[in-house]
Amino acid sequence: MYKISKIVEHGLNVNSHSIKNLKSMKYLSIILLGFFSFHSFSQVRFHPESSKIAVQGTSTLHDWESLVKMEDVKVELHIEEADPLLLGHLRLTIPAKSIKSGESMMDNKTYEALKAEKYPVLKYEVEVFEYREGEVVASNGRLRIAGMEKEIPVTAKYKMNSSNREISFTGSVSFKMTDFNVSPPTAMFGTMKTGDEVTIKYTIVVENS
Repeated sequence: MYKISKIVEHGLNVNSHSIKNLKSMKYLSIILLGFFSFHSFSQVRFHPESSKIAVQGTSTLHDWESLVKMEDVKVELHIEEADPLLLGHLRLTIPAKSIKSGESMMDNKTYEALKAEKYPVLKYEVEVFEYREGEVVASNGRLRIAGMEKEIPVTAKYKMNSSNREISFTGSVSFKMTDFNVSPPTAMFGTMKTGDEVTIKYTIVVENS
């Protein structure tokens, strides 16, 4: 088989060696195919009943927590068929009004702060993942809240259950609401104010079906 250098030297003279050029291009194609591997990605099945997303923060009165109604969440994640821990594109979509604290007044303040009528969903997208032992890193992850998008790196621990092909991702990430032009909610005529920083704690369970 020709080496690439020989192909370039002897096989790409279109004017005087057209036949040799065709043969060389054939050899070149074969060589290049050997340099590249093509991955076959499959869509996973999301298990909302085993998953959880909690939004936690502080206020001048007490700490607070809201839970996301996971049945309303949409997870699109592609996994390499030959290697379940090789992840492709991720898109996580959370309806703003699926965030529930158990107190309607606080929920309404949250939806108002998130501009839920104008921007009804929160999104997190990742194009490329990095890997460490027992962890997956989304260093280029982008979070969109209230129409504002920011790069928010996330590191998650993953665990695979080989018996039922389930994979769980667990972790947390903190950021400031004002980074997304979201004003921390207030209540009781402004006497109760929430802190600017919130922490998202999550467990996402998917099945490589």
